[in-house]
Amino acid sequence: MHRHMSAASTVVALAALIGGTAPAALGAGTPTQPRVTALRPLTSAAVHTVRLITGDTVVVTGTGTAQTVSFQPDSDSPQGIARIDQNGAQITVVPEEVRSLLDSGALDPRLFDIDGLIAQGYSDGADLPLIVRGEHADVTLPSGAGKVRKLHSLKSAATRVAPTRIGRFWSGLRSRQKGASGKKLASGVEKVWLDGKVKATLADSVPQIGAPEAWAAGKDGSGVKVAVLDTGVDQTHPDLAGRVGEARNFTDADDAVDHHGHGTHVASTVAGSGAASGGKNKGVAPGAELLVGKVLNDQGSGSDSWVLAGMDWAAHSGAKVVSMSLGTSAASDGTDPLSEAVDQLTAETGTLFVIAAGNTGPGATTVGSPGSADAALTVAAVDKQDKLASFSSRGPRLGDDALKPDIAAPGVNIVAARAASTSMGTPVNESYTSASGTSMATPHVAGAAAILAQAHPDWKAPQLKGALMSSAKVLAGGAFAEGSGRVDVPASLGETVWADNASFGTVPATGSTAPMTRKVTFHNTADHQVTLSLAGDLQLDGGAVAPGALTLGADTLILPAGGSGDVDVTVTPDNATKAGTYTGTVTATGDGVTAHATVALNREQPTMQLKFKAVMPDGSPATAASAITLRDLEDSDQPPMSLRLGDDGVATAQVTPGRYTIFGHLRRNSDFVTFGLPDIEVGEQDVSLVADGRDARPIKARTPQRSELRSLTLSVGRKSDAQSIGASSTYVLGRAGGHQWALPSAKPKDGTFGMTVNWTLQSPPIVAKAQLPDGLLDLQAESFSFSGRFDGTRRLTAVDVGNGSEAEIAADDVKGKLVIVRWTTLAEMYNAVSRLAEAGAAAIMYVNTADERLPGSVPTTVPVFGVPKSRGDQLAQALTKRPVDVKLTVEKNPSYLYGLVRGEVDGIPADQTFAPAKEQFADIAVKTYSPAANPDDIVNSQDGWLGVSNITRRGTGSFTPMSFGTSQHVYVNAKNTQWQRIVLPGNGASMVSMLRPYEPGKAVTEEWYKPVQRPTSPVDVHVPATGMTPSRNDQEMLVQIPVWASPDGHFYEGASVAPGDVDEFRVYRDGELLGTTPYPYASIAGLPAQSARYRFELDAKRTQPWWQASTETHTAWTFTSTKPADVDWHTLPLLHADYDLAGVEIGSSVRPLVDHKLTVAFRGADSADSPLTKSSVEVSYDGGRTWQRPHAETTARTVTVGLRAPKGADSVSLRVKGENAAGSAIEQTVIDAVRVAD
Repeated sequence: MHRHMSAASTVVALAALIGGTAPAALGAGTPTQPRVTALRPLTSAAVHTVRLITGDTVVVTGTGTAQTVSFQPDSDSPQGIARIDQNGAQITVVPEEVRSLLDSGALDPRLFDIDGLIAQGYSDGADLPLIVRGEHADVTLPSGAGKVRKLHSLKSAATRVAPTRIGRFWSGLRSRQKGASGKKLASGVEKVWLDGKVKATLADSVPQIGAPEAWAAGKDGSGVKVAVLDTGVDQTHPDLAGRVGEARNFTDADDAVDHHGHGTHVASTVAGSGAASGGKNKGVAPGAELLVGKVLNDQGSGSDSWVLAGMDWAAHSGAKVVSMSLGTSAASDGTDPLSEAVDQLTAETGTLFVIAAGNTGPGATTVGSPGSADAALTVAAVDKQDKLASFSSRGPRLGDDALKPDIAAPGVNIVAARAASTSMGTPVNESYTSASGTSMATPHVAGAAAILAQAHPDWKAPQLKGALMSSAKVLAGGAFAEGSGRVDVPASLGETVWADNASFGTVPATGSTAPMTRKVTFHNTADHQVTLSLAGDLQLDGGAVAPGALTLGADTLILPAGGSGDVDVTVTPDNATKAGTYTGTVTATGDGVTAHATVALNREQPTMQLKFKAVMPDGSPATAASAITLRDLEDSDQPPMSLRLGDDGVATAQVTPGRYTIFGHLRRNSDFVTFGLPDIEVGEQDVSLVADGRDARPIKARTPQRSELRSLTLSVGRKSDAQSIGASSTYVLGRAGGHQWALPSAKPKDGTFGMTVNWTLQSPPIVAKAQLPDGLLDLQAESFSFSGRFDGTRRLTAVDVGNGSEAEIAADDVKGKLVIVRWTTLAEMYNAVSRLAEAGAAAIMYVNTADERLPGSVPTTVPVFGVPKSRGDQLAQALTKRPVDVKLTVEKNPSYLYGLVRGEVDGIPADQTFAPAKEQFADIAVKTYSPAANPDDIVNSQDGWLGVSNITRRGTGSFTPMSFGTSQHVYVNAKNTQWQRIVLPGNGASMVSMLRPYEPGKAVTEEWYKPVQRPTSPVDVHVPATGMTPSRNDQEMLVQIPVWASPDGHFYEGASVAPGDVDEFRVYRDGELLGTTPYPYASIAGLPAQSARYRFELDAKRTQPWWQASTETHTAWTFTSTKPADVDWHTLPLLHADYDLAGVEIGSSVRPLVDHKLTVAFRGADSADSPLTKSSVEVSYDGGRTWQRPHAETTARTVTVGLRAPKGADSVSLRVKGENAAGSAIEQTVIDAVRVAD
């Protein structure tokens, strides 16, 4: 199977996590003072909300064993359809409207890589960072863009778009008035990339590459500027004193100082003096001048745009060499913005970019960006014995199988300068630290390039790169692992001849194997003619030489002074028949010269053609819009392949013999067929397969009460026993029209294969009945999403305006009437609805072109619904004879919902009708309180009930408009399922519950957004170091506390920082302040073993003017903690307070002059409750200015008091204190805990 590019896009500082090194964000070693570091705000390990560039929202919940991925279309989304592909934890979500833009290359696929966006912190309310390339140097960005950083030399601009402005930004990109089309963005915009994140990836190593011999010859890089783009530099370090000519900051950090440690380590490897070690740890080119660009922040990560700005500055600031020990963890084909910038700046300035290959080995095709650039000198890592490091990324390059990496250098256990107050790597002493990675190998090559540039000041990037590669020591690992070999400084200085390399790419195992010829050019930099003898061979990496596989067009080459000459290099695949990678060397010797060119070849394994034909239920071919996944059943590491159908409904793929599966969704227009072929055996012959939709069965759901479909999601997936992770393909159809079928399948031979279907249905928003002469005609109305609603029943006179053209509407008086319109196109519907709303229509009815349901979506204040053709025609016919009234019953908010999920893992069954009996449903009475006195102040709110099948461990759901201050019944089929609700206010804080089972036939009550809200750990999460459970191990504490949660602790805020929130979190140890973060999501690292008293303090305030209940909290948790006896994570013994206030009305208020009972229950975060030793409850009726202590009744774990708000009070505030026998204590104040009704 062909290789796939991974969707993850993080650029990392390429220091490998091996041999005792530690993650850069948390450091290593044990400093004397614990360090408090703010973690990226998380919703929890189980809930993430991602706003796509299209304005649509994706919500990921659960874990890898029980997960939902849900799609919430933006109100302006034309179709509300999206494709979801999952391979283990890798998730991509592609809305329907961007398919063609992705195919044309106008949009970066990383914009829809959900797990990548979450990993980089571009979720949960974060801005979306973008790089926009223009057709001209001065690109103009659409409205909605934030602060812009121009990248003129790249014809690009970087910006960040806030979630609330993404819709406007996307509308500008898609404006047809500005030249946008299905495959093209608006005029002036060529492409949009994600501004992805990048992260940072000597005593024996410097002599290993021969640098001291160069120093002895007077070559130490003097007069050469080397730019180091990294985490900054500690200029106070003795090894770097006087070495830095300029340091510039391109990040969001305060300065260019290295507070991480990676950049200082790299800079000293290039040009450190070794002063702190008496010269022992001297860098490769100690005479070079350093230009330091801080492109990674103090956590060791950065944005593509920071790196691009740093590259541009370095190349135009006189740097001969640029060292970049950073890159993406995902493989790149060299067409990403960083790689393209390397090629462009190299061609423009002649600067040599020396770049780390990456630390994602030992797999093949793992070289990331920007090391994948053609012009980059890409560096692999070897140990002190010149053996390839296991972590070092390998070639060939993704896509074209070009030769990468280019060269190797020492990168294992490299000792270099340690920045002050940092612990990156494994500290050796106060001045030095040891680290491993291609990050450490790269500055060795950059220093070698500086030495070579000193010897040849007129040389530019091609000459420097060629000479270093041609003189490298050839190693045994092969060209696709180590490039031309390990850098050899003396050899590079001693040579006057260098050569280009020759990559023959990939040779198919079958088909044409005719000999292939490439020209290799040898360059003579001497002032005299050179005669060279040539020899060459080709060897299977890890195997023997392949006789006759490589031949030369000549055995002698004469190079004139300062000139060059070519030799034909021919590879005969028939003499290199074994599958694998081959490395060849063309060696040139003579006249005191030795140089070599590297030849590389990848020979594929024998493959067979797999031909797949897809047929729809009506016999027509399925289209290219189908989602079809081909997956190897024996290899979890091999990513699934997406097959694309041609016009004839046929797709082909070349696969090696083995076991495969094909599954997905056939499609033609709005019709879908979910299918799967669970087991496909491919032997030594081609295979032809058919998915025949003519045998498919309609997918249907029935509920005990009349209901209307809100959303339908179809998912199909496969996992064999040999695979550690499963893969699935999902279509979120929303309320799309058309038909949905499933094609019955065979049972899988092993593992699981099947489908999951999720339905969300609701009480009919609109019921329309026409009064005809022979009685009432039920029009079978289907409401349009995002159209207007009113509560109640109205009797409207009907009027028919045909197709809804401007003339037809003008010809009738539509004001206050139900207007009948024939369906034509989506565009005409939008135009007609706009005209009719302006003309005062009371409601709009669309008649379908077929006798079936007509769902739709249109943002308008007028109720809009669709009806089947036969019903609409009956009404229209009656109108030709006499006036007709229509009784319209509308619900602004649904009185009931149904959530259904059906999962199958033993094949796709023939029976596709799902109709659970009434007793199989749980009845959930849901009250959603309003923190605003006027619920309409909470705008654009949506919620979703997300269902997971316990059988497939997968599921999803839909998000649809909802209102605060409402009650409804939710019925979920409870057998073998788990459910979760998520509420997403348009201008406020979301609230979520954990996935949980419900009991069939049982009624329960849930109260959301009910006062008293305050920070607490959820009662449903007790697993240390996951979700929202504060935990510690032998060295570190991890703190994640939701800032706002429901009184009983079951439902909590989905995003840690909501619009209008102002938070501060402080950590104390034995009374001493350790650090402060802007929210209670923190790492406290370097903990001492001794027992100590810790205190967490959190101040939180909501400034949204409409948020009028539980507006401000002040909480302090005090507890004792010591180093545990093992290295496992343990729950911290925080004490929490839960609140049960009787008599709270749905508007988050209590009545004045009425007695209300308040019970405060104290619980430990680890559920190991200890009895109370102290407790108190105080109340304030004036916003916390004065306090009183009512009579209290106490038990071992509760305090109960009575509240009676006086007339004229605006709110009730609470102050609670508690301490248990274990010594854990809480002090919590909630200002305006609950409003007092007028």
